[in-house]
Amino acid sequence: MNSKQAYLSNHMSEINPPVFCRIFSTVVGALFSVAMALSAACVLVALALIGYSVVVRYVVGQPSLWIDEVVGFLVIGVVMFGAACALREGRHIGVDLVTELMSSSAQRWAQIWSMSVVLILSVFLVVNGWEAAMFSKSIGMVTQGYLELPMYQLQLLIPLGGCLLTLAAVDSLLRLACGASAFVTTEEGKH
Repeated sequence: MNSKQAYLSNHMSEINPPVFCRIFSTVVGALFSVAMALSAACVLVALALIGYSVVVRYVVGQPSLWIDEVVGFLVIGVVMFGAACALREGRHIGVDLVTELMSSSAQRWAQIWSMSVVLILSVFLVVNGWEAAMFSKSIGMVTQGYLELPMYQLQLLIPLGGCLLTLAAVDSLLRLACGASAFVTTEEGKH
């Protein structure tokens, strides 16, 4: 978070957004807490599976080939559940070198533009991800490898992640419309 974003976040209490914006932001924050918990759980399960795989392979001499597949799927879950949370907190990669040189007004317009682009792309993820998952379901596609899981179940993570990104973008646009910072600080997210 750059200094101007920190300034705006610290002065959020001076800005009195409409009730709808506060309720929406609170609900999105609660939903994203669940998403981050799921993302963290995916990381922990992946770590445990990798540790188990190493022990079984080098101690027992019996490699567990299915673990690589499952860990790959868990990484997709980590990304889909965590990307929107990172966006909401302003933790995605940005071009601070350019935006730091802008005035506060220009920074707001740049944030509005970037969140609008995220909103458009996230809707694209939802629509096309859903279509891909339903197509895979209709033809009975399964994953390649040892597990042969139904592909559509894994592909549903894409529209789910797109929905979360949509919520993050709408929340940021509402915050900007109310005169607040586009991003939620960690202190603000805890309330």
